[in-house]
Amino acid sequence: FAQGAEIDCVLGISNEFIVLLDLSTKEVVFNCFCGDVIGWTADTSTIKIFYGRGDHIFIRAAEG
Repeated sequence: FAQGAEIDCVLGISNEFIVLLDLSTKEVVFNCFCGDVIGWTADTSTIKIFYGRGDHIFIRAAEG
């Protein structure tokens, strides 16, 4: 299993893509087609997005 890292990002969602952009490096750190999203779970300030064959990303809203 790969270990993830927590980084400050901006979430972008369009009709075609979901992307995460690293705020410090201004680089794309995650992208997938919206059609590849197979589901999600949401809580008060978090969302887990499942894509592809069951991989997932975990997103937490910034404080404040």
